[in-house]
Amino acid sequence: MAKKPKARGDGEGSIYQRTDGHWVAQVQFTTASGARKIARKVTAMQNEARKKLTEMKGAQDAHRLVVSGKATVKNWTDTWLEEFVKPNRAPKTYVSYGVLKQHMPARIANMGLTKLATEDVQRLLNEIKAGGHARSAALLRSVLRASFNKATRMKPPRMPFNPVLGTDQVTYTSVETATFNMEQGMRFLQAAENDRLGAMFTVMLSLGLREGEGATLKAEDVDLDKRIVHVRRSLQWLKLPGEKEGRTKRPPKAKSKRDLPMTETIYSAIVRHMARREAEAAKTKGWKDSGYLFTSVMGAPLHPRNVLEAFHKLCDVAGVPRMRVHDTRHSCGTLLHVQHADPFMIQEVLGHSQLSTTRRYTHVPIEVTTVAVTGLESGFEAERKKQEEKRRQEEMRAAAEAKIEAVPSPTTLVQ
Repeated sequence: MAKKPKARGDGEGSIYQRTDGHWVAQVQFTTASGARKIARKVTAMQNEARKKLTEMKGAQDAHRLVVSGKATVKNWTDTWLEEFVKPNRAPKTYVSYGVLKQHMPARIANMGLTKLATEDVQRLLNEIKAGGHARSAALLRSVLRASFNKATRMKPPRMPFNPVLGTDQVTYTSVETATFNMEQGMRFLQAAENDRLGAMFTVMLSLGLREGEGATLKAEDVDLDKRIVHVRRSLQWLKLPGEKEGRTKRPPKAKSKRDLPMTETIYSAIVRHMARREAEAAKTKGWKDSGYLFTSVMGAPLHPRNVLEAFHKLCDVAGVPRMRVHDTRHSCGTLLHVQHADPFMIQEVLGHSQLSTTRRYTHVPIEVTTVAVTGLESGFEAERKKQEEKRRQEEMRAAAEAKIEAVPSPTTLVQ
């Protein structure tokens, strides 16, 4: 009677023959809970068992063999959000991930993590898209992919493979971003001269600041002598799970922290704003200085709702289309592009870490495409004239040669 081999360490495998003649390939591993387990495959032939052993050891080396079994999808995504996302990512990212998780129905949330199949995820994404929420489906796919990637990379792994990787990309039509053209931008800046928050919008449009960056500028961030605007922080209004809506201050990412030149338009706008702000603080009862350059009428930090309302009122005064406040950033990138600014310079102004992101902010307006297409047409016309001139020259040359051939030679005249 064949004896089973002694227990071995993780990744070590063996094969043996049972009393019934079948062969067994086995590999020992440790589950996520720390328990020691053995995975076995039974075959009829010894060479088949050896192949199975090789496959199992390869799976063990890649941390894909077998993982713990009772955790649900909800258990893992909750753990992932609280332990990996919340402490290490921006609060806005944490909140948006949590909202997307709400799209998971109970049948998915309560399913065992190790039992979730690719078709289960694909079916869920199809249902969300069919319900008219294609963008939510695309974002949910991204969140689940990131979450399950982490689960498969844990040692030991929490799931054998990432089921999202086999699903199809969710396609959707993005809402076209609105931008000011040069004439609209000029009208907007002119109207901003007499607006209470016009200086903030002037800085945002001229330098491509994010709303949170513009709202957190302080007096010390504006160097009027050297004509420099220092971007040092950002402010976000978020409603964290179980908490009331509040402000979240955070330093910009490394690339977002930047020093930008102050144009004459920006300089004049900020000087006017500082004088207006000082007068406002002096005559407003209950004014409380929050330390920011741009505030509410009582000195408090600006709430996004109030910023959007003020921005739209200013758009109406200027006679330009209403858009998102963030679209002033897209407008800045686009207008810099229209002025033939180097893409890397636009990247520096907008504070992007990757040039690929900058490309999404440099839209090509119809004025630019018109010039390009007209230029192409001019090129065709120039080539047509060139070919016509070439043919004319060839015809003249052929005519001249024909005349020469028609003149009798001296020998002919003598005869």
